[in-house]
Amino acid sequence: MKPVHVIGGGLAGSEAAWQVACAGVPVVLHEMRPVRQTEAHLGPGLAELVCSNSFRSDDAQKNAVGLLHEEMRQCGSLILRTADAHKVPAGGALAVDRVGF
Repeated sequence: MKPVHVIGGGLAGSEAAWQVACAGVPVVLHEMRPVRQTEAHLGPGLAELVCSNSFRSDDAQKNAVGLLHEEMRQCGSLILRTADAHKVPAGGALAVDRVGF
């Protein structure tokens, strides 16, 4: 089986690579860091939150973003599982400790 190539190790690329790998399909994740850094990123890792620690609303009943969060949880999202593990108080938003995340 040929591998799926995922371009970019941000939140979406990391989640896509995880889901593909969990489905038993070979995956190659292409990411420019740590070879090439940007001013927005703090470290060399994948799926780094930049500029904010918020995933926006987590209200699945009244907000489309919150509904997407819930759907991602039901699909076994690595990003949402990690966000939930590093959640910090933020009213109705899903905010995380960026370092822990």
